Amino acid sequence: MNDKLNFWGKFPKTDEKYTKKNTEGGRSSTSITPVYMVKLATEVLGPIGIGWGYSIIEERFDNTQPIILIEGNKSQGVLPQYMMDNGQIVWEKTHTVVMEMWVGSKENTFIQYGHTKYSYMTKTGKFYVDHEYGKKSVTDAMTKCLSLVGVCSDVYMGEFDDASYREVAQVEHAIAKADDQAAEIDKRTKELQTHINQNIKLMGDCPNMDSVSKVYGLAANKVDLLAKALRLDPAKEKQPLDAKFFEMQKQLGAQ
Repeated sequence: MNDKLNFWGKFPKTDEKYTKKNTEGGRSSTSITPVYMVKLATEVLGPIGIGWGYSIIEERFDNTQPIILIEGNKSQGVLPQYMMDNGQIVWEKTHTVVMEMWVGSKENTFIQYGHTKYSYMTKTGKFYVDHEYGKKSVTDAMTKCLSLVGVCSDVYMGEFDDASYREVAQVEHAIAKADDQAAEIDKRTKELQTHINQNIKLMGDCPNMDSVSKVYGLAANKVDLLAKALRLDPAKEKQPLDAKFFEMQKQLGAQ
């Protein structure tokens, strides 16, 4: 690993237990429990206020868009009707904080922004004010800051979208949390061997080399990832898969 990334690499893979899939705005994303990120930061950097910390250097409310009660029709010359208060248009507002975080030393600082919709019109047509805006904005800024030093970086970099990556993360966390780690490794190793045997059989049932290659590729990739987590030699564990692949290549190539 690049020496400059040694610090970044101290954080473990994200535990899926503390994540949740979101589909807000029509886009799929993964959210992380904020306190879990603080826990990881504390484990690697030290207690907050000693190994790391933050301060709010700016706070403000920004107007985003006027609240429309009735949509207009430009082609018919009908103007929209806005929510008014004492003759003034009421705007939706967003709360913003600027956070300065330090790591290791209070001289090592960087900033991030946190945002929360403060007052706005809901999809059901109700005017809503979020009274927890302060906490939410601070949390948003803090998790963004922590991501920049490597906390849960796999989620922010998109690696967590890969099912194989998540499976490896689950195995690593299961081993780390097990009372008997040797027994947990043995259990997971047997599961890996079952996976290998199942895919050897699948390759044997394939009608052509294209399907053989697809089965082999997926199986070999999983072995590469899991073997490292189980402290095994990936090349050695893949030998039965390799042997079956070359056997099928010889068998189907002769047809």
